[in-house]
Amino acid sequence: MRSLNVVVVLVLCVCSGALGVQVKVGDRSFPLEAVKQLKELMDVDDNVSPHLADTSVVAVCDNPLLPQVFRPVCQGRGTGLVFSTLVYIISSSDPCEICANPSCYGCLN
Repeated sequence: MRSLNVVVVLVLCVCSGALGVQVKVGDRSFPLEAVKQLKELMDVDDNVSPHLADTSVVAVCDNPLLPQVFRPVCQGRGTGLVFSTLVYIISSSDPCEICANPSCYGCLN
């Protein structure tokens, strides 16, 4: 029974650490899961450099599925640059190695 408790605690620690991974762009940081959702909304191919047109930024910002953490970005300047940088970071990294990217933090080492 004691070994089961240890396993449960370890799993909870790993899961909470994974949920806490943040991707940083400038002075802003965003949860990794939200960045993954952004990438899906932008429908960007992994092999293509994501350079956003103003129309695609507007479409992404108007999408009701956009995570709330990005709403302030949509209301400010440089939205396309922030979104492009986030998608580039997540696209250029192997999801298993995202913590090796200097723009990411909150990973368990």
